[in-house]
Parts: sequence; structure tokens; C-alpha cells
Amino acid sequence: MPRLIKRILEATSPGAGGVSSGIDFVGDIAIVRLQGLDTKTRVEVAESLLKELRNVRSVFEQEGGIEGEYRLRTLRYLAGENRTKTVHKENGFFYELDVATCYFSPRLSTERMRVAKAVAPGERVLNMFAGVGPFSIPIAKKAAVTSCELNREAFDYHQRNNKKNKVQQSIKMLNVDAKELPELLEERYDRVLMPHPSMSDKFVDAAVRLAKPGGTVYYYRHVSAEDEGEAAKAVADELGGKLPKTCGFTTRLVREVGPRFIEMVAEVRVGG
Repeated sequence: MPRLIKRILEATSPGAGGVSSGIDFVGDIAIVRLQGLDTKTRVEVAESLLKELRNVRSVFEQEGGIEGEYRLRTLRYLAGENRTKTVHKENGFFYELDVATCYFSPRLSTERMRVAKAVAPGERVLNMFAGVGPFSIPIAKKAAVTSCELNREAFDYHQRNNKKNKVQQSIKMLNVDAKELPELLEERYDRVLMPHPSMSDKFVDAAVRLAKPGGTVYYYRHVSAEDEGEAAKAVADELGGKLPKTCGFTTRLVREVGPRFIEMVAEVRVGG
């Protein structure tokens, strides 16, 4: 439980130590998860957050998980300005978005920069699930990027963010289903990103077809597991039946999403 929420709960609702909670900050919006509290206490916690954090203007509660093809949150207004549009700053870049209609996780900031740093100048990169651009835009500072995003709302924000960060000349945008990409794109890529961990298993064949021989596919996946070792085995078992025999891969931990729920990435080296 985040220390700030724990301290606020102790002040507003003594004895609520067993409450399941969490918090994300996207721009000037705080998104909290407060299971097991009545509505009055939820609002009190939200109002206390506004007083404690001067850079937060709106507080919403996330009900349930991140769901659907577009990976959206179901949000309930709690306090502050009743709006879901904001601008988020991350690693020196700015992302305009609507948290109710576009997927964005601030918890992937380190992973996004790690991938961007691995890209060499002059490479060609394909992002199959680009969202509002947080993987693609940092990469576009030194490499040519093709960004695919099916959600029209996120696609439009991505285009705005390209201009906001002055990389519009380096990014080709496609508002299509990622399954269509092998037929739409003639070129092959040094790196193919698959940052859709709940659905990436359905696009492995397309990703491998779009990578150059010797290229790398980043296969992100959420798995239920006790620890990193068990999660790595689950990803390896899953990929084993999907990849050509000429491909090899290594796995690493991205983050713990929740209790017994882990995000992993397999970096797949595509054979010739």
C-alpha cells in the first residue's frame, strides 16, 4: 500500500489497514484503487490527496482492471476537477491524452526508456500497439518509426504528441488492426514492439513476419505466477509453440502488476 494513501487512511478511517489500494499519477490526474471502503471515505481520501499534492487537480477511482481491446480503465469521479484530459511529462517528453479513452501506464516509464536506449541510430522500428506514443516518440529522436494504433482516439492523440515533441517527420502512422500489417507493409524492421500484454499472443506470427532476419521482437505478456522464474517458464512454454525453430529468445521481468500477476517481456531474435 502506498505510504501516502496509508497515512491518509489512518487519519480518515482508522482501522482500514487491510484495505487494498494503489495510485497512479497521469499528468495532473490521480487514479486510485480503494477496495473495501464506503463512498464517503473514498471521497475523503480523494479530497485529502488534493490537499497533500498541489500538482494534482483531479482524482478518479479505477473500478476493476484495465480491460478490452483498447486496454481502458473504468473510472469514477471522486474529487477536484471533473475532467479526464491531461498532459503527462515522462523522460523529457510530453503526452496529451484522455485517461478515460486511451491506454497509458506511468509505471512503464523505465521500460520505455530502456527500449529507446537499445535502439541504434538509423534503425527501423515498428510499434504494433502504439497508444498515444510513449514507446514510439522517444525512439523517433534517432530512428524511423512506424506506429500502428487501432483506437482512433489514441491514434489522434499520438499524432498531436508527435508534433508536440517535434518528431512528426520520423513517424509513419497507421490506424489499422495490427493483424493487417504484414499485407500493408513491404519493409521489414530491425525491432518490432508488441506492448499489448493481454493480447500479444494473437499477433506473434505477424510480428515475426515483419522483422528482418536478425531483428528483435519485443513480446510483452501478463502471466499469473508466484515469481519471476515461474513467469519466465510460462512465457517460454507459450512461445515455444508459436515461433519458427530459427528464432531464439530471452525473457526478463518488466514489473509486478499485482499479487501473483507479473509482466514479462521476451526479446525474440528472428532467424534468417
